[in-house]
Formats: sequence, structure tokens, C-alpha cells
Amino acid sequence: MNKKILCLLLMFCVAAAAALAGCTAQTQDGTADNSHGKVIEKSMPFDPNMASISSKTVTLYPYSTRNPENTTLYFVNGGEIPYVSLEEYMVFLEKIGNASTQGYSLTFKADGDKASFVRENGYSADFDFQKNTIHFTDYNMFVKTPNGPLLDVTFIHDNVASLFQKDEERSYERYGEEITIPLSDYGIGMLHKDGSYYIPLQTFCDIFVAPKFTSLVYNGEVVIITGSFTDGDELSKVYYSVPKSERSKEAAEFDYKELCLALDHYYGLKEVHRIKNFDAIFRECGYDHYLKGTNQTLADAALYQFIISQLDDLHSGFKSVSFRTDKDAYNKEISGFLRGYSDRSLRNEREALLKARAKYYPGGVPHYEELGNTAYITFDSFKDDHVGDYYSAPKENELDDNIRLMQYAYDQITRKGSPIENVVMDLSINTGGVIYDAVYVTGLFLEEGQISAADELTGALTSAHYRVDINRDHLFDERDTLAGKGYNLYCLESPVSFSCGNLVPNVFKDTTHVTLIGQTSGGGSCAVQPLSTSSGTLFQVSGNMRMSFIKNGAFYDIDRGAEPDIYVRDLSVLYDRQKLTDYINNKIL
Repeated sequence: MNKKILCLLLMFCVAAAAALAGCTAQTQDGTADNSHGKVIEKSMPFDPNMASISSKTVTLYPYSTRNPENTTLYFVNGGEIPYVSLEEYMVFLEKIGNASTQGYSLTFKADGDKASFVRENGYSADFDFQKNTIHFTDYNMFVKTPNGPLLDVTFIHDNVASLFQKDEERSYERYGEEITIPLSDYGIGMLHKDGSYYIPLQTFCDIFVAPKFTSLVYNGEVVIITGSFTDGDELSKVYYSVPKSERSKEAAEFDYKELCLALDHYYGLKEVHRIKNFDAIFRECGYDHYLKGTNQTLADAALYQFIISQLDDLHSGFKSVSFRTDKDAYNKEISGFLRGYSDRSLRNEREALLKARAKYYPGGVPHYEELGNTAYITFDSFKDDHVGDYYSAPKENELDDNIRLMQYAYDQITRKGSPIENVVMDLSINTGGVIYDAVYVTGLFLEEGQISAADELTGALTSAHYRVDINRDHLFDERDTLAGKGYNLYCLESPVSFSCGNLVPNVFKDTTHVTLIGQTSGGGSCAVQPLSTSSGTLFQVSGNMRMSFIKNGAFYDIDRGAEPDIYVRDLSVLYDRQKLTDYINNKIL
């Protein structure tokens, strides 16, 4: 009996007959197979002299069904793994690179067994078809947004960029190390033949498309560029319209190799999770049998279970099943899986806090509220609606937009005759969102908004400081902030304060201007990284970009949260705002 699979069975209390948590893995003929093949042992590069190439023209849907295009896929030695021509697919990479901002362009260069994508900034991706490697002198400079920061996680979207002014003197960047992606270690082959250069579609997606927070998926008939599927939309209908079929052993093994490649390079919490590599942890926890099996439904269920139970980091999550997956069987399979401890804890705590807040605000809490000399600013996520005109006077029906809320709050707090002496930002039920909105929010309280990040893949570091135009006078000066104006500034936090809801308290903690009230925030330091499998399953993980703060010149991770300056055991008192206001005035001041 396989003890690892038995442990999995005991852990989740799944019935002995359940396929995913059986006592032994089953081969297709039903016999037990207890072997654990390592990815690194599967290196089988192609012999270009013997390899044959066939092609197939299919429809490509970029983000929607409205403007379909044709694209050519290639297949090596009659196999079913789709390959793409580097020169042909460079065009699609340019389109994806220009989706959010213009200026991303590539040139293709080739000489024998070596080829390169060279960017307009001079940095390149270098393919060595003899060594079966892809080398980057500077991966960050190759993937970053044109005219943007070294790490895109600190990028300000064009729609709101006019509200931010970067403080170049205080901002900091340190370039990362060279990296080489050894495809042979994963048993993934590239091919140079007859002057053409081929790479698997999924490898191209993982290395070049994933950093743009999107994916390429292929269902045997069409290729789709997407970040996610929405049930019932046209793109989803096209994707899931093909007949269900079991995947071949070749497809299953390749899917597993690419999954290990992507997670090894993009998962940002490997060290703290004590993960040497994902092939090892899949084997150690017994998931490799199902992830490499021909039953796609069980493979998707295993990936779902691994994410929620083993990673359990709240940013990682399962998004959409493969086109091959039987959705009814999948839903039945995962129905008995217990979510991870961290996930359950946050959900339970959030539900309790929402219930406590509803006791005092049965009709919903207002985004901006004044009680005597104290102003309360409350929002449960960081988001903006790209309203278009952020320089008009903010309206009360626009306050779901964080930027408009900060502008409105500033106008009210600083208005002529205002009684406000204390300003409280309530992030106690804030579970995160858009990072640059968090920068804008911190700018209300502090002289500048700032965000620091570290790339766990390359070692690159960046700290970006921004002045923000909150009073909408097109100037970036001390009139845009509450700092230095004599206000007493507070921030409410709890274990539910996650991701950006954790980032902001950490930034406040590193100053002397803001008092934190509540309990230690919930952590969540990594930016979300969307990924896909070669079988077309969509999921996301805590990516390689980790939010940090700088103290004494060193970058510190924020995953453990920010400890409060004033600890509150019963968090429900945070919503009895009359009592809290009295406490602030009488006990804190």
C-alpha cells in the first residue's frame, strides 16, 4: 500500500472507494502503480535530423469572439502537443505586450541553433536549441511595461497615471540576476528544423504570456487568449463546446511537466512552504499520480485539492476546469474536500466581523461618516472604476471607487469650518485589490504613497514613491495629504485585512504618523499570478512578486502582517463608533 496516498485518504476523510483518494494509484488497466517518476529524469530532446513536422491552421480568439484570427500550430513526430513558430508567435506577444500601454515591440533574430526575441529596449530572450534552454540577461527588463518600473507590480495604469507623480529621488531599483530556464530538466523539447524554430504552445504561454497576466489555451480546435472564463459568455461557450475525451498519456505527461515548470518559477512562497521543487512536493503528497493520469477530471480535482489544502495561502486559487473535464463529476469529486486552515479561518473571521458591523449598520456602512470631531473612511476592497474624469468634484454615488472616496474624504475633512480632528481609516474587513489604489490611499494619510517589491525569481528589488493629486489641482504638493496638518490619524485592522488590506497597515506601521488599532493584519505579500495548464485548466497562485517595506535600507516581507499599536480583543467594538470615538478622544489623545 502506498503510505503517501493512505495519508491523503486519512487527511481528508474521503471514502475508500473515491477515485481521487484511493489507497493506491491505478493505471488505466486497473492495476496498482506505486512508481514516482521524477521530472528531471524525463529529458528527451528531439533529434532534428529525424523529427518530422506537420501543421494545422486553427482559429485564434484574442480575449473575445468578436475579432477571430487564424493561427498555425505545429506537431512533432505525429504527436498531439501543439508547438508554435517563434517568429510567427512573436506578433501575438507584441499584441499582448501592448494591451495596457503602447511601445512594446520585438525583433526576431536567428543564427543556426540559436534564436532571440530582442525588445525595443535592447534586452532579449535567447533560445539555445542545442542546449534546450531559454536565457535572459535580465528577465524583468524583458517583460516589463515600456517606460514603466523595473517590476510591473508597481506600475500605475494609464487610466489613472495623471493622478500620480513618481518621486525619482526617493525611488530605488536594483536589477536582478541572469536566469536560464532549462527545459531539458523538465523533459520539454524545443526544435530547430529547416530554418524554423518551434517551441510548445504551453511553454511559450508560461514563459512569455503569463507575466502579462493572461493565458493561451487550446481545446483541440481553437486557441484562446484569456485571463479567465465567465460561465455563459461567448468565449466560454466556444472553449467548452468540443466533445469530452480522455487525454492521452503523452498529453498527460506533458501537462505535468509544464505545471512543474510554471510553479517552480512563479510560485513566490516556495521557501516558506519548504518546497524544493513542485515535482517533489507532488510526489511527497501523492498528487503526482492524478496530475499525470489520463483522467482529466481527476487531474483537475487533484490540482484544486492541492491548491486549497497544501498551498492554502489565500491568493492561490482554482479558476476554471479543462475543456476535457466533466464538470458534474468534478463538482461531485471536490464536494467533500475540506478547505485549508487559513482559508477557513479568514472566511469565518470575515463572516463574524460582517455580522458584528451589521448590528450597528443594518443598512450598510457608509464609505464616509462623521461623528463629532472624528471622520471614518470605510472600504472593504481596493478598486477603481476608471470613471474617466477624476478631476471633477467627487459625488456620493461614486464612492465605491477608492480614488473618488479619498478625494471626497479629503474635501470633507479639510472643508472650511470642518470640526474634524481625528481621521480613522477602517480596513478591518478589507481583503485587497488593486495595488496602485493602495498607493493612492496611503497618499491621503502620508506625504507620499509608496510600494516596495522583491522578485523571488530574479532577485530584483524596487521601491517606488509617488505623490498623489488628491485635491485635483494638478499640482503635487503638501496640500494633497493630511500629513502635517495636525490631524490624528488611525487605521483599523484585523486578521481579515489581507493583501492590499495588509500592505497599507504595514506602510502605516513604518511611520510615526498613524496609530494602528485592532489585531495583527492577515498577511498576503505576493501579487496574484494567473497560470494555465497545457490541458486548458486556469488557476492562480501567489506569484514571484512579493510586497515589502524598507527599513534601514533592507527589504522586509509583509506576509506576517502588521501588529497593532493598540490591541483590541473584541473586534466588534470597532463598529460601535460612538464608543470608539469616545475612546480615541479620551484614552488615546
